[in-house]
Amino acid sequence: MDITSQITVSIKPELSESLLNVNSFKPGSTLKLKILELRGDRALIDFGKFRATADIKVPVALGEELRVKVLEFGRQLKMSVIGPEQKIPLGTDSAPASLEDPMSHSLTKAQTDLKLVLNQALESQAVKSLPQSIANILNWLNYHYETFDLGKNVTKLIPQLKAYLENSGVFLEKYLEDSILKSLGSSESVTPKQLDDLPDAKKILDHDLKANLMAMKFFMDDREALQKFFSPRALATLNNSINSLLSDIIHQQGRAAGHLDSVEPFQIFSYVLPLKEDEQTARLKVYYQKKKSGTDKGFRISLLLSLDRLGDLRTDFFLFDKDLAITFFVKEDSVKAKIQENFLELQKLLHGFFDQILLKVIVSKKKVADFDHEDRQVSGDSRVDLRV
Repeated sequence: MDITSQITVSIKPELSESLLNVNSFKPGSTLKLKILELRGDRALIDFGKFRATADIKVPVALGEELRVKVLEFGRQLKMSVIGPEQKIPLGTDSAPASLEDPMSHSLTKAQTDLKLVLNQALESQAVKSLPQSIANILNWLNYHYETFDLGKNVTKLIPQLKAYLENSGVFLEKYLEDSILKSLGSSESVTPKQLDDLPDAKKILDHDLKANLMAMKFFMDDREALQKFFSPRALATLNNSINSLLSDIIHQQGRAAGHLDSVEPFQIFSYVLPLKEDEQTARLKVYYQKKKSGTDKGFRISLLLSLDRLGDLRTDFFLFDKDLAITFFVKEDSVKAKIQENFLELQKLLHGFFDQILLKVIVSKKKVADFDHEDRQVSGDSRVDLRV
C-alpha cells in the first residue's frame, strides 16, 4: 500500500502538547475528516476536536468526508487517505482505480441541480413577479449553462465554448483590472460609482459567472423575500449549488496565484462542460501560456469525455501557428480501431481551418487516468512534449 503523505498539517506547539496523548492521533490510527474550504492547493479541514489548514496532494471536493490513516505526528500531522476507493497521491505513476474526480463530480451535480431549479423557476408564473435584477441573473445563469450538443457543427460549437470559458469567473478580476486601466489609466482607488459608469466593466459583471453567482448569493441572504418565489427545498439546492460553483472558481484562482512564479510555462484551468447527452460527462483542461515565458509554445487543451459506446476518451489538441495536432488516448484496441476508421472524415471536416493536421490514437489507460492530476506532477517543459 502506498504510504506517501497525502495530507499534511503543521501543528502549533500548544496544540501538539494537548493532542500528544490522544490515541486517535498516534501513528497507525484512523481519523474522519471533512473538507470545509478549498484554498488553492490547501484546504481547511474539520478534525472534530479542532480545525486546521492542510496541504493536500489528492483531489478533494468541498464538503467531502475522508477517512485517513495517521502516518506521523509531531510538528506536522501527516496522513494518507484510506477507504473503499483508495485515493492515489498526485504525481505517482500508478493509475487510480476510479477515473471520476471528486471535484468534477461535485461540479457536475451542482450544475445539474442549478439547471433544474432555474428551469422550474423560469417556467413558473412566479418568475413574472421576481425583481428584475434577480430575473436577469437567473436568465443569464440558464443561458451560461446551456448544454453542449456535440452533434452540432463545429462552427456553432466554437462560439458557445469560447463564451463559456471566457465568462467562467476565473478571469473576472483580471478583466475588470484591464477595463479600468484602459478607461481610467489606474486601478487604484476606484469607487463603485466609477465602476458602474464604465460600460466595459458593466458588461463584464453582467456576463461573468463569478459575478452573477456572488450577486445571487447576496440576494439569497434575504431568504424571507425569496421564499415567495422558491420552495425551501429549491432555495437549499440553489444555495448549495452556488457555494460549490463559487468554491471551485476561488480554488482555481488561488491555485493560479500560487503557481504564478513557478517555472512551468502554463497556467492550467479545468472546466466541466454540461452535455446534452444523458449520463455522459465532459471535462476540459486549458493550458494558458504565461506571457513571461518569452517564447511561443503554442496553445494546448485536453478534453476528457465519458461516452456510452467508447467509454473514457481523452483527446489532446495542440495548435502551433495554423498547424493542429490531435492525439486520442483510449483504453481498448477496439476503440482505437473505431477512431482510426473515422480519420479521413475528421480530416475533411477540419480541412480549410488549418494548414496541417496530424491525427494519432494511442492505447494508454494511464494517460486517460492521469487527466485529473498530471499538471501537478514534475515542473518544467519536460512534462509535456509541445512540438509536433
